[in-house]
Amino acid sequence: MTTFLANLESMHPILFEVGRFKLYSFGTFIALGALVGGLVLFRLLKDRKLKTTHLFDTVLYTLIVAIIGARLTYYFTFQEQFKNFWQVFYFWQGGLLALGGILIGFVTFLRFNKKAKQPTWEVLDALSLSFLIGWAVGKVGCQLSLCTVGRATESWIGISGMFPIDLFSSIWAIAVFGVLLYIYLKDRLSAGVVFFLSAEAFFLGELLIKTLKADFGEGIVRAEAMIYLALIAVTYLLFWRLHGPQIERPALSQFFSRILAKLHRR
Repeated sequence: MTTFLANLESMHPILFEVGRFKLYSFGTFIALGALVGGLVLFRLLKDRKLKTTHLFDTVLYTLIVAIIGARLTYYFTFQEQFKNFWQVFYFWQGGLLALGGILIGFVTFLRFNKKAKQPTWEVLDALSLSFLIGWAVGKVGCQLSLCTVGRATESWIGISGMFPIDLFSSIWAIAVFGVLLYIYLKDRLSAGVVFFLSAEAFFLGELLIKTLKADFGEGIVRAEAMIYLALIAVTYLLFWRLHGPQIERPALSQFFSRILAKLHRR
C-alpha cells in the first residue's frame, strides 16, 4: 500500500509525451473508466438475459451529455474563471463538476432506456454497479492530476502532506462495488434494491470523504455537501416507499384518527 501511494505521489498529470503529443492522466483514466464501466454493464445485462443491442448508443450518448452537463455546471458555478462563454468548450483546460454530470447523465440514460423498452429497475441495478467501477477507475486519473486538494496531514495515509481525496473516493467505490456485486449475483433481492443501496452508499461515502477537503464548509463546497445530504434523504425515502413495509390505508387512517381524537380531548 505504501509503495502504491509513493508511486501516485511521484506521478505527473501527463502520463507521457512524444513531441507535441501529450497523454493526460485525467482524460486517459476517465476514458478507461467509461470503457470498464460499459463492459461491466454489458456483461451484467447479458447475465440477466436483457437486450444489449441498444447499449452502445445509450452509453455513448449518456457519456457525452454527462460530460457536457458537468462542464456547464462548472461554468455556471465558477463563471469568474472564464473570460467568455466560448471557453466552456475548452475541455482540455479542465473544469468539470461531477455531481452535475452524474444527475444529468442519469436522466439521459433513463430516457434512452425507456425508449429501448427495457425494465427500468433491473437495468438500474446493473447500471449502478458499472457506474461504481467506472468511477473508481476515473478517480485514479483525478488523483494523478491533483483535482482535489485535501486537508494537511502527517498521517501515513497522506500524499504530499495532504489527504488523497480522490484516491479515497476510488477505494470506497471499489469496496462498495465488490460487496454489492456479490449481493447482485446472489439474485435474492427485488429489482431496484441494489440500485438504491449503491446510490445511498455512494452519496454517503462522497459526503464523508469531502469533509477531508481543504476548503470543506466554504462556498460551493458547502452547497455541494447540502445537495449530497438532500440526495441521501431522497434516496432513502424512495427506497422506503418502494421497498419498505407497506401500511394499509385503512390502518393508516385509523392511526391518524386516534391521534386527532387524543388532541381534541386535550
